[in-house]
Amino acid sequence: MTDNDSRSKSTISANRSVARAISVLRALAGNSEAATASDIAKKVGLPRATTFRLLLTLEEEGFVDRRDNRYSLGWDLARVARSADPSAGMVARVRDSVHKLAEQLGETVTLSLRQSLFELDVVLQESPRSIAVTVSDMRGMRWPLHASATGKLLLAELSPEQVFRATGEELPKLAARTITGREQLRAELDMVRRQGWAHIDDELEDGIFSMSVPLRDNVGQMFAAVAMVAPRHRIEADDIRQRNLQILLDGAAQLTHQLTSTMPANA
Repeated sequence: MTDNDSRSKSTISANRSVARAISVLRALAGNSEAATASDIAKKVGLPRATTFRLLLTLEEEGFVDRRDNRYSLGWDLARVARSADPSAGMVARVRDSVHKLAEQLGETVTLSLRQSLFELDVVLQESPRSIAVTVSDMRGMRWPLHASATGKLLLAELSPEQVFRATGEELPKLAARTITGREQLRAELDMVRRQGWAHIDDELEDGIFSMSVPLRDNVGQMFAAVAMVAPRHRIEADDIRQRNLQILLDGAAQLTHQLTSTMPANA
C-alpha cells in the first residue's frame, strides 16, 4: 500500500466519522426528551458501541450533554448555532430549484424550515413568471397548524400529547372546511402519516388549496417542507391534483438531495 492509498483510506474513515456524528446530532435534535445511547443507535442504524463512542466525543466537545446515561444536544452546540442563520444557506442553495418547481407547477411554491418541535417557518416563496392570480408574500407568517398543509405535516410527526400542546384547547374555524374536532384531526393526521403528504382545501381560507411534502434528513427527521399554494378553481380536477402532487414529490426529492449528505448514517 502506498502512502497516498493510506492517506486516502484515512480521509474516508474520518469523513465517515464526521457523517456519523452529524447523524447522531440530527437524531438528538428530533427527540423532545433526552435519549439513551441505545435509542440513538437504533435511530441512526449504527452499533451501540459505535454510537456510544461518538456520543462520548461529542460530550467532550460540549455538543452533547449527558445526565444519568441520557443524552441531549449540548450547551456549546447551542452557542455555536446562535451565530448561524439557518435559512440563509438553505435559500441560497435551492432558490433556483424552487423557482423551477413553481414554473413546472404553474403555481406558487413555498419552502418552510423546521425551527423547533412545533414550528415551521416559510423562508422562501417563488411564483411562476406569469399567472393570473398571485399569492401574497407568506414569508414570516404563521398559521394555526391544524388549518395549513405544512402544519398538518408537522403535527403528524408528533405524539397525541404533543399535538394537543401544539394546537391548544380549541381548533378555531377559519374557513368552510376547517377541521375543528379532535377525532377528525386525529384521523386526518393518521392519513398524512400513511400517504406521506398533506393538503388543505378551503380550510385556511375559502378558495385556497395547498399540498405539502416533507424533506427528511438521513435519520428520517423532517427538517423542512415544500408546498404548492393555489386558488382552488385552478386545480379542482383530480388529474391536475395528481399531476401536481407527483411534481411536488419529485421536487422534494431533488431538494432533499441538494440539502443533505448522500452518505447513509451506517456507511
